[in-house]
Amino acid sequence: MRTISLFIGCFILINLGFVSNKTKVKITNQSEVIIKGKSNVNSFECKYNSAFIEDEIQVSLAKQNAKIVLDGAKISIKSTGFDCAHKMITKDFKTILKANEYSNIKLEVKEITTLKEHISAKLKVEIAGVSKEYTIPVTYDSKSNNVKGQLKINIKDFNLKAPKKLLGMVIVNDNVDIHFNLFLQY
Repeated sequence: MRTISLFIGCFILINLGFVSNKTKVKITNQSEVIIKGKSNVNSFECKYNSAFIEDEIQVSLAKQNAKIVLDGAKISIKSTGFDCAHKMITKDFKTILKANEYSNIKLEVKEITTLKEHISAKLKVEIAGVSKEYTIPVTYDSKSNNVKGQLKINIKDFNLKAPKKLLGMVIVNDNVDIHFNLFLQY
């Protein structure tokens, strides 16, 4: 998720002529990553603890027409770094992520594409040892170096299973939305 903002920042820098082929980017602790889900009874939000945000990373870039191919735009976020505001929901969420077996969720931004005013990112996401690729739309505000977007995933795509509570009467939906609101420093 933090990687998403890295690629957008790199893209803007290349287009403005500030970057030749490598840059360092940091995601500030103002940034937010929120995972939203639902059950047949209620909805929930799990926020990533910004204290776990890592130091800057170095990214190599290659521009190909309306596309920027990235190398090194990889990060790992802690599976245990989410708080769902309720102890039991947080525990269940970490169980869904198999946080005891897989301590990190791995993200890689592979490329950024711009068509007129539309920006999209091709991402590789690895959760619980299973990788999937997604292309998602993102927005970038150059005044605040802010990147926003949303990734919709189905947890079954990662061989994960939602818990059932109260003898199966409460069932968590397999689809979740990952919202990111990231602030960058170059």
